[in-house]
Amino acid sequence: MNWRRSAIGLLAAAMLLPAAPGTARAQDGAAEYRGATALGLTLRKLGTTKRVLMVGAHPDDEDTQLLARFALEEGADVAYLSLTRGEGGQNGIGPELGEGLGLLRTEELLAARRVDGAEQFFTRAYDFGFSKSADEAFAHWPREALLEDVVRVIRLYRPDVIVTVFSGTPRDGHGQHQVSALLAHEAFAAAADPSRFPGQLREGLRPWQVSKMYQSTRGRTEGATVRLPIGELDPLIGRSPFQLAMASRSRHRSQDMGQPELAGPRWGTLLRIRPDSGGTEPSIWAGLDTTLAPSGGAESQAMRALRGYQQQVETLRAAYNPLQRGSLVSGLMEALETLRQARAAIPVTNGTADLVRAIDVEMAQARTALAQAAGLELDVLSDDARIIPGQAFDLTVQVWNGGDVDAGVDSILPALPAGWRAEPIDTVPAPRTVKAGTLLARRFRVHVPADAHPTEAYFLRAPREGDLYRWPADEPARARPFEPGAVAAYAALDLTGVPLRLEREAQFREVDLRQGELRRPVMIVPAVSVLLDPRTRVLSTAAPRPIAYTVRLASEATDGMAGTLRLELPAGWRAEPASVPVRFAKEGEVLEVRFTVTAPAGVAPGDHPVSAVFAGDDGRTFARGAQLIDYPHVRARPLYHAARSVIRAFDVRVPQGLRVAYIEGAGEQGPGFLANLGITPELLDAADLAEGDLDQFDVIVAGSRAYEVRTDLMAHNQRLLDYVSRGGTFIVQYNKYEIVEGGFTPYPITMARPHGRVTDENAPVRILDPSHPVFTAPNQITDADWRGWVQERGLYFAETWGDAYTPLLEMGDPGETPLRGGLLIARHGQGTYVYTGLAFFRQFPEGVPGAYRLFANLLALGAK
Repeated sequence: MNWRRSAIGLLAAAMLLPAAPGTARAQDGAAEYRGATALGLTLRKLGTTKRVLMVGAHPDDEDTQLLARFALEEGADVAYLSLTRGEGGQNGIGPELGEGLGLLRTEELLAARRVDGAEQFFTRAYDFGFSKSADEAFAHWPREALLEDVVRVIRLYRPDVIVTVFSGTPRDGHGQHQVSALLAHEAFAAAADPSRFPGQLREGLRPWQVSKMYQSTRGRTEGATVRLPIGELDPLIGRSPFQLAMASRSRHRSQDMGQPELAGPRWGTLLRIRPDSGGTEPSIWAGLDTTLAPSGGAESQAMRALRGYQQQVETLRAAYNPLQRGSLVSGLMEALETLRQARAAIPVTNGTADLVRAIDVEMAQARTALAQAAGLELDVLSDDARIIPGQAFDLTVQVWNGGDVDAGVDSILPALPAGWRAEPIDTVPAPRTVKAGTLLARRFRVHVPADAHPTEAYFLRAPREGDLYRWPADEPARARPFEPGAVAAYAALDLTGVPLRLEREAQFREVDLRQGELRRPVMIVPAVSVLLDPRTRVLSTAAPRPIAYTVRLASEATDGMAGTLRLELPAGWRAEPASVPVRFAKEGEVLEVRFTVTAPAGVAPGDHPVSAVFAGDDGRTFARGAQLIDYPHVRARPLYHAARSVIRAFDVRVPQGLRVAYIEGAGEQGPGFLANLGITPELLDAADLAEGDLDQFDVIVAGSRAYEVRTDLMAHNQRLLDYVSRGGTFIVQYNKYEIVEGGFTPYPITMARPHGRVTDENAPVRILDPSHPVFTAPNQITDADWRGWVQERGLYFAETWGDAYTPLLEMGDPGETPLRGGLLIARHGQGTYVYTGLAFFRQFPEGVPGAYRLFANLLALGAK
């Protein structure tokens, strides 16, 4: 018997958080389900100690059909451990990459978990990009450090079963996929060994032996030892586990993961790894006792009470009728009393610690069910969404008794960080009862200390160590998605002698006349946010020109604020204007200020720092700002940047007078980076592609993945090929299989599956035709131009192509056959067609000189 429901499960079960429009909440189980469905799902959890931990490498790796089956249909506690937050991928819906993409994908995971009912964990690993072997991945990630994190999660969550998504062998493809399974296998034993990572034991964690390990085989029956139906309709939810899994998967919008929710029979399959399988099994629980009181256990008052409780909750589940909640309320109260008696009869010792924890979590879940059955809900509303240090704001806490039984009120209070202060606004004492069918509201004035820290993800508060995040040693949220919100409140209630505590994070509520009620998280922010754009500028030493910067100021100062904005530059550099007086009359005002920066004569090659500072008249200075990662399907999260930029000066030349147009792709920033070359391209919309005069342009550039997201481009692709045949130049940056399958290139090409790519950013590059204009004019491309590239050389290379194309580059990862499909050029009629899989979209934001010089040469192919 495994008693090990951990403190995280206790917290999740104790928080009764009804779903609200436009909000996301971490670690709150099946939060999208309300009313009778939510209550039915909670009842399924009672009386079972089943717990599963799934382990993968990235957001979207998880087998959501198994998560939904175990969590929602079987009532198990289920969690997904993703080694990374997906920072190294591409973004199909916006410009965020790196840490910003990691924040977005973390929230997408939480959105998915709200559908499939699981919880979410992470390690410190930062996704550095695609890798082709486990060894390559471990070169970025210290093996022992990641193993420590996986062991931490196992000791914290204490699962009966681990399910790996991958095999840990080269057939997994991605090296990070391999690493996730290898670490899960190592942690299976290490988590039970008290000599491994003893610092965790000093923190209060204890060794834990997982009972079984499986690998998901994603519906493949060959070799599977467990086969589970996932296509059967769940009458409580109205969809099958498979349909819920597809709905969950569709939350990964930045990865283009939208899926149809198909009806009909489906199967989930698993392969037992540990202990060695003796054949097929009816379920992963075969041979495990997952009840609070196992049959055959030692007879005692506690065991008798636990068995009685088990029978009570089984009876309640079987008789559940959402239209007859009165009997359910009384039945749950009786069951809770039985569970209380069992808990009181067990002394707390090392030998009983897991049983006591399991009972505590069971009690919290039973209280959750009781509050749901009794119709008790808590809402916490702030009158401001953006709070600054030193501010005071109003908080309203509402208890709604939507049931038939009066509830006693012991206390209703804000739950705030240390140093914060709240005082009641209401002059009338709080009632001691919230009567059935009524709403009780209490208002508080909350005072924020002047030194309050801004809302910032705990793993982003310090710079990374290579490709590992730094977790604060004293942060309770380590390994979890985020820390809890700073502003919350609770209501301590009494339902006919049964204590209930409802707690909820505060939200800001607003009403949009078209969308209705919207909820937004409450964040602590600086009084003035300062963002300097862009973070990298390029300056040609061959033809220096003034550089434009935009500083975005956002004020949340409640009484307004005045001060001076200036740029700080190296000696000899000049900004126009030198400084700008600024006055904000009220909170919520935003101001953009444009500066022109001029380099001194004879500026030296290299990096030249620029920073923006807002100096308030009150003596405070601000040099940091928040980029809000905000999309309709996720909770908004701030990503802080120092208001600093770098001007990278090097020799890059561009033909004068080039007329360039740009077709934006997925999460496109390319047009802005072309400004670094002194080019302001015209952006082509659907009307331009359908009937515009394309011949006015010397060059047209298609952005990354444009054929994936631009149906207008696909519809009017022939007009672009005709433009080329009349003498135009068309440069197509990396695109996925759509460009091949749609036949959108002037002559056929193919792409391998998996696609050709070079993941080593330092991989040697051989120029196949050094005399070609792409390498000679206006910039002479040398070996130096391949230095300093970031994350990867390129992706979605062509695999085969016809004689009309000329391959110009050869490159490959160590130990692999070099690839030649990364840069192809073809004459088409009187013009030039270019397809390139080189990862310019990663190099441009980092100001990589060689990438700019090479792209300038590609543009120069269109010079007349």
